[in-house]
Amino acid sequence: TRPDWCISRQRTWGVPIPAFYDGAGNALLTAAIVRRAADLVETHGSNAWFSMPAAELWAACRPADWTGPEAVSRGHDTLDVWIDSGSSSRAVLMRREGLHHGTAGASDWQADVYLEGSDQHRGWFQSSLLLSLAGNGAPPFKTVLTHGFMVDEDREKISKSKQGQGGYAKPQTADRYVNDHGADVVRLWVASQDYRSDIVVSEERLKKVGETYRLLRNTLRYQLSNLYDFDPARDTVPEAGWTPLDRWILGEFARLEREVAAAYDAYEFHVVYQKLAQFAAVELSATFHDVAKDRLYTDAAGSARRRSTQTALYRMATGMCQMLAPMLAFTADEAWEYLPGRPADSVHLSDWTPSAFESSEVERAAWRTLFAVRERVLPELEKARQAKSIGKSLEARVELVLAADEAAVAGPRAAELRELLNVSQLEIGSGAVASVAVTTANGAKCERCWHWESEVGRDAQHPGLCARCVVAVGVHAAAA
Repeated sequence: TRPDWCISRQRTWGVPIPAFYDGAGNALLTAAIVRRAADLVETHGSNAWFSMPAAELWAACRPADWTGPEAVSRGHDTLDVWIDSGSSSRAVLMRREGLHHGTAGASDWQADVYLEGSDQHRGWFQSSLLLSLAGNGAPPFKTVLTHGFMVDEDREKISKSKQGQGGYAKPQTADRYVNDHGADVVRLWVASQDYRSDIVVSEERLKKVGETYRLLRNTLRYQLSNLYDFDPARDTVPEAGWTPLDRWILGEFARLEREVAAAYDAYEFHVVYQKLAQFAAVELSATFHDVAKDRLYTDAAGSARRRSTQTALYRMATGMCQMLAPMLAFTADEAWEYLPGRPADSVHLSDWTPSAFESSEVERAAWRTLFAVRERVLPELEKARQAKSIGKSLEARVELVLAADEAAVAGPRAAELRELLNVSQLEIGSGAVASVAVTTANGAKCERCWHWESEVGRDAQHPGLCARCVVAVGVHAAAA
């Protein structure tokens, strides 16, 4: 089936074909001769075939029970490179016990992955497969991973010889990109590419990945900066004590960890990049981090709600560092150094196990409803701002009329929905016609948290504070 595949390229270097020739020019090549020649090469290297005198070489390779004609010369042909490289499974994988998996059958010695470019489908991949099937009875690999090639913006092969000639200034060297953008940005760019196709190298694409890098770095910065007074051994809140908002984000994060683990196992690094970037931008930066600021900054330092949110931040900061570590080797380790009570000296020495936590379908469905309502309310808040009815959203009171099924979900979760909307007051009712009304909040503005509350002014010692802030300030004063 391969009539065009010659065994030898007649090179003067390479792995020799251990053939001798008698006086009549007939080849002397038997299994016993090959075995003795292999033992000789294993001891003295492949050059022994060419450097030893022919008579001495024949004496070393001549089988003890040889009855055929004597050799007068040795062959000078060498094996095709696909023969010697393709047989590496037998020379390396099968013979080195330190590479074995300790399992039964071929899976004990098979490589986990064979990695090469798409041109090797007709080269090393194929010769390795054919030779291993013929000699070992099984493929030499469990998985084949194929990558494309680096091309310029015009999808032409990158040419080193063209650099500096005729105005050719397309992709530069890796050193230049590392110097301009930093090693981690270049690593992240590599991870972001679907290597199964050709990869376009351009300054613009690196700059876009640089923006994602800053998003991920700022995500870790936010989380770590809000753990300055958190001791995981002392302050961690058990699952039963998590607030609904924290349960939601930790459920989403656990699902992210499982998806990222599956993508890493499938060598789909671009999927890891996409999922982490999207989670950082949507679930964290635009939602959880923004909503959690109020409780992190204004609740009493040791309050159950604040500690619950810090527990969520700690779990996510730990997991984010571990998931990012293969791509952002330096940044992840730098962030890890600021993680309180870190479980290992380096993120690269830590064991990452995706969280087994999973919120119920009832919880997930409820949060989908809350976010759907939020999407309808936010435009109305913006209209009120444009009309100068309110300034910031905390100056607003929102009155909602929802369909009966939505009201049944949102009503018991009004506190969570109010947090998502970042308004001071929220009233939920049900009716045949859904509506959103935005008015100015009742009460007075708390000088500390800026919420509008009816309790502001009731405490003689702190007349400008709401009840929550009075407690927080009192706790702080007592601690001092």
